[in-house]
Amino acid sequence: MQIVAGTIASPGIVLGHIGIWHPAIWNIDPQRIVDSAQELQRFEQACDVALSQLQALEDSVRDDTGEETAQLFSAHQLMLQDDDFQQEIRDAISREHASAAWAVKQTGELFAAQMAAMEDTYFQARAVDIRDVAGRLITLLCGHPRAAQPAYASNTILLAEEITPSETVQLDRQRIVAIVTRQGSSISHSAILARAMGIPAIMGLNIPALPDEWEGLEALVDSATGHLYLSPDSETRQRYHDK
Repeated sequence: MQIVAGTIASPGIVLGHIGIWHPAIWNIDPQRIVDSAQELQRFEQACDVALSQLQALEDSVRDDTGEETAQLFSAHQLMLQDDDFQQEIRDAISREHASAAWAVKQTGELFAAQMAAMEDTYFQARAVDIRDVAGRLITLLCGHPRAAQPAYASNTILLAEEITPSETVQLDRQRIVAIVTRQGSSISHSAILARAMGIPAIMGLNIPALPDEWEGLEALVDSATGHLYLSPDSETRQRYHDK
């Protein structure tokens, strides 16, 4: 048995099997674009669609978990429309002749890094929201639907590097019984959503990288203490069964 500690994000105790999720990686060519005006138009169209998607998410979350969590996606709309964010992207397209997707990727990484470097933990936690918003735009600009999560088996403990708010609200609660991430904190929007959705979660797991060999392992999540038990022994199983 191996015990790994993390940060309590959403309380609960569950037994299941590890399912590792690796998000899609965008291979964006940093090629120079001849027609910057057309690329700016593509960016504006993607922003319009993204805003519509985020509004729909806000409405859906409001119906599911209430006003407080719905406001998280209102915040994403404000991030998308932020003047500095928009201007940085537009400048990269018009002055550097970058493609819209490349400009969004570079700007998203820049703004997320700036947030992560702040001393205030609240602002640090917003870095993943910026990556979420930028990822939505890139998906639209690249012409691919937003990557769906794999069809996990029942009683899956989702293990990921990090999970964005958009990914969290799309979890299949009939199959995903807990969330465990290497990055993230209890004040992240994903953690807030997990609590509202009633999904136990541990974030900021104390490991250097996601071990592929954990895939399929039986595990016990005690997110009331922030511990993940891999291949729990009979004594541990009995102790938690009694609880």
